Amino acid sequence: MVLYFENRHSYAHSFDTVTLAYLNRYPNPYAKHVKSSDTLERYVDGAGRLWTTKLVVKTGRLPKFIEPFLGKALDSWIIEKSVIDPKRQTMHTYTANVDHRRFIQVEERLDYATADGVTTVDSKVKFSSNFTGFKQKIEQWSKNKFLSNMNNTREGLKFVMNQLHEYRARRVAT
Repeated sequence: MVLYFENRHSYAHSFDTVTLAYLNRYPNPYAKHVKSSDTLERYVDGAGRLWTTKLVVKTGRLPKFIEPFLGKALDSWIIEKSVIDPKRQTMHTYTANVDHRRFIQVEERLDYATADGVTTVDSKVKFSSNFTGFKQKIEQWSKNKFLSNMNNTREGLKFVMNQLHEYRARRVAT
């Protein structure tokens, strides 16, 4: 069995603010589990779209039922790809773990678009495991963990957006 999650969320911020915050969202006080975020590649293509590839290392506690196999905590390497189209005011991202894929594979696709100063993100997440005997339990645990962390992810992005607004206000005031 493979589990899926879909969601829509809106930010009362411009596309420019949301995309800049997305690219610079670490560190923030809501992402203490993120150990590092490194840009591997960034370029602008002939159509003016910004392509970025990052490698993010996250750490987290594992469920008790999996401790005998992998221990209590685990670092995970995450590949993150994004394409920002400033003309169409869209951003598409793809994020997936590159290690521990027998244990769990989490793939997330985000599609951002803007209208009337509000930026909306559509999320699609796939959870799949090949860990014999624990497949469904791992997928459900992973989905539940993702859902419980979703608010922190949004709050972290809002925190960075607010910092951007404060920075811009200080620049205008001087």
